[in-house]
Amino acid sequence: MHIGEASFGPVRGRSDVRSGRGTLRRFGITAAAVAALVVPLSLAGTAGVASATTPGPATCGASGDTSPTSLPGGSYTTVTVAGICFIDSGQVVTSGDVTVEPGASLIAAFATDGGSGTSGISVGGNINVDTGTLVLGCENPEFTCEDNASLNSADTVQGSIEAPNALGVLVHNSTIDGDVVETGGGGGDNCIPTPAFLFGGPPVYSDYEDNTIGGNLRVTGLTTCWFGAIRNQIGGSATFANGTFADPDASENLTNTIAGNLLCSGNSPVVEYGDSTGSANVVSGFGAGECAFGVTQPNPAPSGPPAPISVPSTALHGYWLAAADGGVFSFGVPFLGSQSGTTLSKPIAGMAAIPGGGGYNLAEGNGMVFADGARATDCSNVSGPLNQSIVGIAAAPGGNGCWLAGSGGEVFPMGSNAPFFGSAGGLSLSKPVVGIAAAPNNDGYDLAASDGGVFNYGTGTAFYGSMGGQPLNQPVVGMALDPATGGYWLVAKDGGIFAFNAPFLGSMGGTPLNKPIVGMAAAPTGDGYYLVASDGGIFAFGTGAHFQGSTGNLTLNKPVVGMSLG
Repeated sequence: MHIGEASFGPVRGRSDVRSGRGTLRRFGITAAAVAALVVPLSLAGTAGVASATTPGPATCGASGDTSPTSLPGGSYTTVTVAGICFIDSGQVVTSGDVTVEPGASLIAAFATDGGSGTSGISVGGNINVDTGTLVLGCENPEFTCEDNASLNSADTVQGSIEAPNALGVLVHNSTIDGDVVETGGGGGDNCIPTPAFLFGGPPVYSDYEDNTIGGNLRVTGLTTCWFGAIRNQIGGSATFANGTFADPDASENLTNTIAGNLLCSGNSPVVEYGDSTGSANVVSGFGAGECAFGVTQPNPAPSGPPAPISVPSTALHGYWLAAADGGVFSFGVPFLGSQSGTTLSKPIAGMAAIPGGGGYNLAEGNGMVFADGARATDCSNVSGPLNQSIVGIAAAPGGNGCWLAGSGGEVFPMGSNAPFFGSAGGLSLSKPVVGIAAAPNNDGYDLAASDGGVFNYGTGTAFYGSMGGQPLNQPVVGMALDPATGGYWLVAKDGGIFAFNAPFLGSMGGTPLNKPIVGMAAAPTGDGYYLVASDGGIFAFGTGAHFQGSTGNLTLNKPVVGMSLG
């Protein structure tokens, strides 16, 4: 059975049938449903809405409305969507948040104001959608504007879109400076038209196409008819996890350019090409799970030639070095600030860059965390006194969080996307913990001790061996996880490398060093790693690691304590 595709207004039928299997994608309001709304729309006027000429809070629509209310163009402080709200009467600008209440719908997919002017919305804060529906932006031909299929409408959000348990979220041709997070929700594991979604026209679905997202795009636990994310520019990481979709053509998450990491796991169907005519995602960080580099799917489905879901960006990676006094040195990446000159209670113990390179965090030994860069605000300080000093920090691969590790094996999760998976804080350790590394799929972390012991936490980690109980020439000072295999490397003070389910690509073991090694970082492709010495010397091993410079020939005020890739 084939189900045609409808636009937001007039029906745009699709005759796309593969091997007798129907395809269902990107529905909108049916023509009949829109026609039924024309008269109520003209009568709605500005009911329940503040004056467009006086900035202030506005409420658009009322709970239980079956007819839409038009929000007049103008400036507002905040907007509350209580019923069905159309942005079709000019440009709406808010200095604060837009809140879509449970069961309500914000429809901003009109290009004109009914005359010679344009319509759209610019939100100075966040858009919060709680069990409601959000339609933002429209474009020809992917998701045509209701009033004129030949025009486009581009909306902007200076903050983030937060959609817990939303019925459906459709975002096209828009710019979101912050994050887009859709958690749970959907219309259930079916493709039955739902009266509460876009006036009963289509089955419930969610879709993100042709957007610029400054932060992270994360869609998890969604159960609905169809989901896709195509041709987006994402400044952070993208996560598509634990989605259940009734249409076998769903999970078309393709042709995205991602500055951070791409994490895909637990989806049914798995991420695929379907009939999207898309191409592989280009990822500057690493790909994991269903979107890992090397994973292929038929293109087009179900019987086309295998094609990779994701490919690594060809741009060379730069890196930052952090010194004990909070100084930061950048090579091949922009300098975003430092704590040099700041009075510290304890020396800096480590650094972690935000996936996508929008910032980095420096962790002080007492649990204080310093944020440099616009995207580095999700990691906060450890509250209360510590039994042991902080010795390491790891950024959440999906963004919006980090973990701090104490020398006693304690782990402190920070941010909305860094769950606690356990710690060695209650164990009697032979030697102190010296580092922490996050699992590629954001579902665990490993701790390394100075005797080479390894402790695994979370479903995304596995124990592949350690140097615990074996004689070492020098103590272990750090570790890194291999995003390709899930294995890990340990690095010793003399530059010796111990590889466990990860390729050995070389070491400085046995080579005289000016200063001892203090840490390491893995290339996102899994075919390289970097070692950093306390004088800022950099040693790159493998085809995936590229030397971009060092401070090895400089006189430093304080020693380097760690590095992170940009």
